[in-house]
Amino acid sequence: MSQAQLSALADRIQDAWENGRICALVGRGCRARIVRIARLLDAGRIDTDRALRLAMEAEGAAMCFAPLPAEPAR
Repeated sequence: MSQAQLSALADRIQDAWENGRICALVGRGCRARIVRIARLLDAGRIDTDRALRLAMEAEGAAMCFAPLPAEPAR
């Protein structure tokens, strides 16, 4: 698992919420989780296998939540 792979997962989640395929609230949190996983990997606090598992879990969770309807204009 490289930084590029983690970055690609985070980008895929961001693309999904920006294009209305997933909930932006959940997507932002899951993307932030992957960014944190990348930092932990860089710091040597987790190994590459665990980083991959955690990142894939975050991506899977993000993709489970449909977007909410837009709020009405006030």
